[in-house]
Amino acid sequence: MLVLRRKDGQWVEITHRSGDVLRFRVYNLHSQPGQAHLAFDDEAHHFTIQRPERPHARPAPGALAPEACSPSSP
Repeated sequence: MLVLRRKDGQWVEITHRSGDVLRFRVYNLHSQPGQAHLAFDDEAHHFTIQRPERPHARPAPGALAPEACSPSSP
């Protein structure tokens, strides 16, 4: 787990060992105690988001490879 302390509006860059960089902006910290909102730009959709708290969530439209969506797939 990575824990960071940031102020409202600050950006943080997280670089993976592979060289991929995620740039997050923290905002709206005061709306709900214990919860922060994170924003990041990924216009090219290079990253997928996994939400462990939602075990039955569906992938975003277009996230699956075309062959995974074929009628012959199990």
